[in-house]
Amino acid sequence: MSDFIFQVVIALLLAKVLGEVLRKGDIHPIVGDILIGILLGPTLLGFLRPEGGIEYLASFGLIVLMFYTGLTSDIRTLARRKGLIMLTGVSGVAVTFILIFLACLGLGLGLWASVFIALALSNTATEVSAIIMERARGVDTEIKQIVIGASFIDDVLAVYLITLLRVFTEGTIATEVLILTSLKIVVFILAAIYISKLVVTRATNLIYKLLSSPPRMITTSIIIAFSLALVAKLAGLNEVIGAYLGGLAISRLREIHDPMLVNILRIESLSMNLRVMLESFLTPLFFLYVGVLYNATLSSEHVTILIALISLAATGKVVGCGLPILAVRKNLRDSLLVGAGMIGRGALESAIIVFALKANLITPEYYDIILTTTLTLTILAPLILKLVMKLTRKI
Repeated sequence: MSDFIFQVVIALLLAKVLGEVLRKGDIHPIVGDILIGILLGPTLLGFLRPEGGIEYLASFGLIVLMFYTGLTSDIRTLARRKGLIMLTGVSGVAVTFILIFLACLGLGLGLWASVFIALALSNTATEVSAIIMERARGVDTEIKQIVIGASFIDDVLAVYLITLLRVFTEGTIATEVLILTSLKIVVFILAAIYISKLVVTRATNLIYKLLSSPPRMITTSIIIAFSLALVAKLAGLNEVIGAYLGGLAISRLREIHDPMLVNILRIESLSMNLRVMLESFLTPLFFLYVGVLYNATLSSEHVTILIALISLAATGKVVGCGLPILAVRKNLRDSLLVGAGMIGRGALESAIIVFALKANLITPEYYDIILTTTLTLTILAPLILKLVMKLTRKI
């Protein structure tokens, strides 16, 4: 235990120091967290291992982060913009998938390998988008919520499609499996939204008791976040979806008629406490873990495919997600900000390519290439958003 505590202290210290240096150079601190993870991980120094304590802390931080993201979202805004959010998410996945799939076929990869690589890289990491949008000063709140909502749609689509592909690659197309998977996703999301609405309108007294003090409110919120994350996992979905819906459920306290603004003040207090916890400890640990996972051994001959995948993965999101925003809002800056905000990749992509590797659909060589692409996009995402904000400031 003492060794692990020492490792965490050293890792956080180095990440914070590098983050401050990068911040002065106008570079996002996330980049520093990932680079320190690579430095201390198996690829270079071997000081940190991806399994064990740091993995559990990173998973804990990820769930808290997604709960916080849902908590700071306004479900009424999401509902009002649901058509645009869904169109943005689906369009981003479709355009990116097509570009990468065709490129992989052109580079000589097999059909299923091309499908899995395209699927793995067509998804936006909700957790990465959440952090980038949270730290992006000067971006309109509605744009932030569109990005988070669209990346949430991405995650749901990715989980759904990977389930379908698993059935196809096993050689049998079981209609009941496809129907069951579809029903689980729809029922889970609708149930979470409906029950939260029911609680807000019918159980006001219970809410006041549970949330009567900051410690009780934090404890109750964490229990809700992890409970819904567990239910999502049991339903075959990603845990982040459940945690995000848990945050959305608590955020509905804003809908209670409250002339004294007590509920809003409680939510703001909870958000502030969680934000401090995330920025000081949990978020850096999560991105340290992302860096520690990197263990690629790539040669110079892989540079071409690496550049192609990185370019197409970024372009697909900027074009696919940006065009619906441009068509609806008639604002080039908004469309570019949404496209740039959707570039980041994260944990779900890693899960997809691990499955593909174990199913012998891709070789370890291509596993490393995809992981390198994912990591590079995670590093580039905040930098590209920052660049877009500067270039479009006068638009």
